[in-house]
Amino acid sequence: MHESGMHGTSDIDEPRPDEARAELWRSVFESSEEAQLICTRIGRIHEINRKGAQLLGIANQAECAHVSVFDALSPPASKRLYDIFQRAVSPPETMSAITLLSGAGYVRLIVDLQVTHLGGGFWLVAIKDASRRWRMESHVQRLIAAVDSTTDVFFLTDSELKLTFVNAAFQNVTGHTIEDALGRTADFLRDPGEAPKIAEYIKRIQQGDYWTGELLNRRSDGTPYPVESNVSPIHDRTGKLLGYVACERDITQKRKMQEQIVRERNFARCIVSSIDSAIYTMDRDYRLTHVNEVWQRFPPQHGWLNLKKEPQTGDSFLDLICDSPKAIELQVMFAAVLRTGQRQDYQVSGPGKHEWLVTISPLKNDDSVVGIIYKVDDQTKIHELQAQLFQSQKMETIGALAAGVAHDFNNLLQVIRGNLTLIAQDAQNRPIDARFEHIEEAAARAADITDQLLSISRASDEKMIVFDFNKIIKEVGVLTQRSARGNISFAITPWHQSLKVRMDANRAHQVLLNLVVNAQDAMPEGGRLTIASKPVTLPQRLAAKFDCPVGAAFMCCSVTDTGMGISPEIKDRIFDPFFTTKEKGKGTGLGLSIVHTVIRQSGGYLEVSSEVGKGATFEIYLPTVDAEVTSHAKVEGPSMTKGTGRILVVDDLDLVRDFTNNFLCSAGYEVFVAAEAGEALTILERENGAIDLMFTDFNMPGMSGLELIQEVAARWPAIKFILASGYLDDEERERIVKECGAKILKKPYNVREATALILNVIRAQKAS
Repeated sequence: MHESGMHGTSDIDEPRPDEARAELWRSVFESSEEAQLICTRIGRIHEINRKGAQLLGIANQAECAHVSVFDALSPPASKRLYDIFQRAVSPPETMSAITLLSGAGYVRLIVDLQVTHLGGGFWLVAIKDASRRWRMESHVQRLIAAVDSTTDVFFLTDSELKLTFVNAAFQNVTGHTIEDALGRTADFLRDPGEAPKIAEYIKRIQQGDYWTGELLNRRSDGTPYPVESNVSPIHDRTGKLLGYVACERDITQKRKMQEQIVRERNFARCIVSSIDSAIYTMDRDYRLTHVNEVWQRFPPQHGWLNLKKEPQTGDSFLDLICDSPKAIELQVMFAAVLRTGQRQDYQVSGPGKHEWLVTISPLKNDDSVVGIIYKVDDQTKIHELQAQLFQSQKMETIGALAAGVAHDFNNLLQVIRGNLTLIAQDAQNRPIDARFEHIEEAAARAADITDQLLSISRASDEKMIVFDFNKIIKEVGVLTQRSARGNISFAITPWHQSLKVRMDANRAHQVLLNLVVNAQDAMPEGGRLTIASKPVTLPQRLAAKFDCPVGAAFMCCSVTDTGMGISPEIKDRIFDPFFTTKEKGKGTGLGLSIVHTVIRQSGGYLEVSSEVGKGATFEIYLPTVDAEVTSHAKVEGPSMTKGTGRILVVDDLDLVRDFTNNFLCSAGYEVFVAAEAGEALTILERENGAIDLMFTDFNMPGMSGLELIQEVAARWPAIKFILASGYLDDEERERIVKECGAKILKKPYNVREATALILNVIRAQKAS
């Protein structure tokens, strides 16, 4: 506060004490250990003692005339002191905790100002250093504020261990008021069952030691709650016990969190233990921190590991690796995972044709990589399934090729066999040249080969019947024994009871014949060929391999030879299409492929066991059925059934069109021919739909036979249809029969079969 603003610029009129009084005051000033100064009403320092001069940084008495006490105070303190100076009569007054700017460096001090009116317009200001007291009070206040602000319970006791202080949290936590608590021992807070612990901590504090532990307390309403308690004794300077201070924290939530953590830990352990993977975790130094129990179900060598003893926490993981070079390689992999945080997967082959998937992943705590997770999965079964899938895909590819070839081949066979039938028809009762019979026999065999090719590409229910597989074994046994070389002996031992299966009986013959022929070829120097059958229930090993229920009812037919055997190098390839070990021109490589495909399409499985030089055994597993054997009744008719009607023939191959035209004309029908669907529709439009039957091929350029039938049926509903084809899948067959109402004739068909079907269809059309 400046003189110009509050107390003017001149002190000419100010009164002065006499010399005696001045001497008295000067003596008091100089002898005082406190800073003292005499101020005028406007705050100018009239006199100052040595202590005050040091405090305010005044070099000599002469400078006092230019110094105001207000300059050393903050504005609020200056205003308050000025108000005191302006009172006419005022008792001594103390201004506490005032900030004083001391010296030229403006060091801030906390002081008390004791102001005494001397009369005559003068005031005595004594400056007492209050920094220490202020710091102590401030410290105590902050301590009390901190204790009151915490959620932990604090209380102090006296030497009789009775409560003398409790903080604000005491009532919130315990439910007891301060009035209820003070003057009582802490026993009223405790559960009755905690008496031993109470005695223990009292004994400890009486011995001058502290006590830490958990106690069970009771709230005012009787609710129990656990606390962590820290009890420390309080002593005076002589070591006398003044009481103790207790800090107690309610750990109800902590207990719940601990229980939750334990549950989650156990949950995680259960999950890890239930995984069909061996899991090893390690720290950044590659020392084991956790191992689940799955390793016990694996062989000792799995996923680059070779366990010679039970892995223990703290073991060096690299010591478990099968060889030193691989351990060095793994160390590089681990370092990369720790550095990048990216997992790495590796496929590992092991002894016994085991296949393992090794996954190396980072073990993270939040975003920090703290270790490695090494996971090993047994993928042997998956590899087997993949091999089966690859085999199936190969067969599908071959099947697609076979279907296309068979279509054209069947058309040509249709022409050959059909024209032979017509020639025989024209010859009537005259003898037919044997060469024609040879042609017919060759064509029939070619048709069988075509059907075998088609068996690769489809699984059809067309000829699925129930039969006793033992019958197939007996028939094949008789056939092969007649044609076998003399240096091969046979043992045909079908099961003594029926083994009923559901499949195409012709394909069953085909499968068994192929295996028998292969067995004979494997014994060029002679040997023994055994065909046997028996009922089986799938054991665990085969059930797992075939992905079937354990104990499922199957039939097993085995074909065993004592020949050369199959080397391990080619064992996995013997079912590949076109793979053969026979000399050029002596084998197509399709026999075993067809066997494998037919068995799988029939719901069965094929197992092979062999040892080089000791022969081989092929085992056919087919599910048995509890059903009646399918009965067949063959009805033989005349060689050609004649009739009347108008028939439209649609086929893109001219040879087939000409043959079909010829045999239909010979059978008495009026025939129209078309090379494709567009031409057929033109004929129908020209004839105003006056056609009894459309006889069409299936595979044609542009519109297929099925699409043509759908178009014609929509425009001319009265027309009936026969679709001739050498290859149809089940979906196409169902659409043709159910949606279009057409009949199906399988190429290559014989004339008798075709004319009988045509006559039946036309008669049914006219009857309706």
